[in-house]
Amino acid sequence: MTRWTRVGIGSLLAGAVIVAGCRGGFARRGGAGDLATPPPAGPPAAAFQLPPVTARVLPNGLTVLAVEYHELPIVIFHLLVQGGAAYDPEGKEGVAELTAGLIRQGTQRRDAEELAREIEFLGGNIGGDAGYDFSSVSAEFLRKDMDQALDLFSDVVLHPAFRADEFRREQGLALAGIVASRESPAAIADHCFQAFLYGHHPYGHPTEGTEMSVRRLTAADAHAFYEHHYGPRGAVLVMIGDAGADDLLARAERAFGGWSSTAAPAAALPMPARVHGRKLLLVDKPDATQAHIRVGNVAIARTDEAYIPAVVTATVLGGGFGSRLIDELRVKRSLTYGASSYFLTHRQLGDFRAATFTKVPTTGEALDLTLDVLRQFAKDGATSDELARAKSLLGGQYPLQLETPNAIAGKLAELTAYGIPRTELEVYPRRILATSAGDVREIAGRYVMVEDAVVVVVGPAVAIAPQLAGLGVAERTTPEACGRPDGPVAMP
Repeated sequence: MTRWTRVGIGSLLAGAVIVAGCRGGFARRGGAGDLATPPPAGPPAAAFQLPPVTARVLPNGLTVLAVEYHELPIVIFHLLVQGGAAYDPEGKEGVAELTAGLIRQGTQRRDAEELAREIEFLGGNIGGDAGYDFSSVSAEFLRKDMDQALDLFSDVVLHPAFRADEFRREQGLALAGIVASRESPAAIADHCFQAFLYGHHPYGHPTEGTEMSVRRLTAADAHAFYEHHYGPRGAVLVMIGDAGADDLLARAERAFGGWSSTAAPAAALPMPARVHGRKLLLVDKPDATQAHIRVGNVAIARTDEAYIPAVVTATVLGGGFGSRLIDELRVKRSLTYGASSYFLTHRQLGDFRAATFTKVPTTGEALDLTLDVLRQFAKDGATSDELARAKSLLGGQYPLQLETPNAIAGKLAELTAYGIPRTELEVYPRRILATSAGDVREIAGRYVMVEDAVVVVVGPAVAIAPQLAGLGVAERTTPEACGRPDGPVAMP
């Protein structure tokens, strides 16, 4: 499943979805010498022009956006409903994602095989996804098959069956993914960081849930989540393709105008609390050959006015080649192949994270240097060259994020669901260019914290613990304990 909205440089939905930036890549090629000279700043990106959007709110509360797209003979349907993994009931973490996966596994009119056969015959695709704030259903078909495509899509959205046999299959796949993720130190680091930072808050568990919570789920739980959260009120349907806007709107109204549901727009979540002081967590993975490091704290929401300056800030600090973390950790010290920083944003406050990995014997050195870089960056912000490179990188990548109708549909749906003006898609490049060194310094000073931060290190505890002695007493836990719904549990 995708992870919505990660701010830095990259992609999302949903996770999520507009990825107005994602984490800078963990480069794995070449040695330090090939990065000694940072790449020069390139020309600014061409402005993006949003195709005309015709919007209509149906009487049942469903917002429909119709966008004409005549470059390819295709149609895209993208539905976003209020309620994702943050609304998993306590003890049933993972039900939002499992529900989204089950959406295309059979309806009341078609079993899973029949549905798959019809979709395949048309050469199309239908899928579901869940982030923290929203769940989504999307489809892509040829324009000539729009009647059949919309019949299939609306059947999937309005009449999912949640049959027990299909539920067990999806549950098994989900459990296999969770177990496999425990073999990835990077995934463990992210999960444990989240649990340690957010605790009991709904953002504290992974969208896929935990092994314990997913094993407890039933088909009835998935059906109940659907009934509570899949409804027209507050939902957004984007229809984009090789057809007139009025035609698309009329088809949407015929397919979804009669949609009625007891589902209500998702209730407001509590605001996550910032961590005060430094909290150090050592996650024991005895067979790990590298240590994975995460440092961060609660930061901004997706709707924050500082969102775009935060994208620039994260890119300067950890957005790929030429970024501060890469320069210090890889180029100058050869401690890692990669380092990144990003803001992971939600409807409520998200978080800032810096991430890297290193050989086990150099864990302490790499962590100390990471903290030093963050501390200095929070104080001084970006140099003029760093800022120019970050703007060039973001400007060059932005058109790639909007080059497909699927991407445009997902981003339009997310912006509308968050209540953000659609014009952000057009003004984004200009606001990137308008971000000043002062803006970066303000964001860095406010959110790039070292003394008030969660620090998570994953690796063999016996070898790493002595290297962390200078940072205070570390709580110890295991990957399995990090997966508990109530957060990491300290081990003796």
